[in-house]
Amino acid sequence: MGDERDPDVIVVGGGLAGLSAAVRLAARGVRVLVLESRPRLGGRATAFPDPATGEPVDNGQHVLFGCYAETFAFLEEIGALGHVRLQPQLDITMIDGRGQRSRLVCPPLPAPVHLLAGAMEWEALGWTDRLALLQMAQPLKLARDPSRVVASPGETVEQWLVRHGQTERLREMLWRPLALAALNEPADRAGAAPFARVLARLFASPRASSLAFPVKPLDQVYAEPARRYVEARGGAVATGAAGAIRLEGGRIEGVYAGGRRRTPRAVVAAVPWFAFAQIVDGDASPLSTIIERARRMRASAIVTVNLWLDRPILGEPVVGLPGRRMQWVFDVQALAGARSPHLSLVSSAAGAIVGLANDELADLALRELIDALPDAREARVRRAAVVRERQATFSLAVDQPPRPSAETPVRGLYLAGDWIETGLPATIESAVSSGHRAADLALAGLGLESGRA
Repeated sequence: MGDERDPDVIVVGGGLAGLSAAVRLAARGVRVLVLESRPRLGGRATAFPDPATGEPVDNGQHVLFGCYAETFAFLEEIGALGHVRLQPQLDITMIDGRGQRSRLVCPPLPAPVHLLAGAMEWEALGWTDRLALLQMAQPLKLARDPSRVVASPGETVEQWLVRHGQTERLREMLWRPLALAALNEPADRAGAAPFARVLARLFASPRASSLAFPVKPLDQVYAEPARRYVEARGGAVATGAAGAIRLEGGRIEGVYAGGRRRTPRAVVAAVPWFAFAQIVDGDASPLSTIIERARRMRASAIVTVNLWLDRPILGEPVVGLPGRRMQWVFDVQALAGARSPHLSLVSSAAGAIVGLANDELADLALRELIDALPDAREARVRRAAVVRERQATFSLAVDQPPRPSAETPVRGLYLAGDWIETGLPATIESAVSSGHRAADLALAGLGLESGRA
């Protein structure tokens, strides 16, 4: 920090939410300390060196969409906008369960015409499917208004899609893959309301629905640039430093880390829902409702199988594999410049397979890869590595509790994280949005609403 004064704000948690909050605070001249309990920054969106190849491996392949306005603003602020590559328009190849390969390309036309025009040329669909897609125009328009009720209580994504006339083929090739990717829950379990809000954002413009791919390991995409940004503005970022927020009499008595007590003017708790209760010490009764909701939140797993091959086989950055256990396959060499052919196969909502042994998961991934891409049969697997995130996201099933807001009953204590109520599922954009919201609340509490220190 440069001196022994306590920071103005302490951020507990060094993932996307915590770092985006810290950057926004530091940009306003606030002295920030970030405490991250793990040895590296990034939380559930980070990278680590593979022990056999030495190559960096993300702890799950992360993708952004063009509608991630808060995320792109965060990356631009820290000088990392060039660390992701945005498609000019949505362009995605899918291989269905019968092995039929097709490509959805949405032309640069006004929304939602761009989606309809893309569907008209998408060979995976028949005319009945294309006409059915027209029925989604009005629901998507309504979902853009946050004050509108877009789904019935307890209605699942699948039920909502059927109610709006979406054919089985459309649900197979477009909507279910999107629901799995965005909500990390199958369409027959995930709540319809958050999905409708996601679709409204995704298809608001051609740019909004474009995919953006990280071109560096995740820790280099944002975590280390954010660290440098905060430190350059008089803040500090400490890893391997577990922070505990002690409450007494309904107020923050102090934040403890490394045997030291600090008394900041505000605290942002930016840890996942499953860790929140663990960082609160003392009289936590004012937070009992938040803690209880967090304890009731179920987790949804993601499994990623990394395969290093002796030859390239994919031919493009990403291919969708709808209807399979592994729903997406990414070419890491094409995306991030890996030294050798390296594919990353991702299984969302992976509760049924997360307990399998590593070799079983690698075999499953290879079988599904060969099923979709028969040429993969000729490739030799040089190495396989499995990454399990058992608590990758909170569940968005219809029976889950309400999410808390960024404000808490404790003065000066704010929450950030993808699990905070942002109107979005557990995405990068939700995490960054929550960090910005918590930072703005802290700034207001410090009397810095104008953004000037």
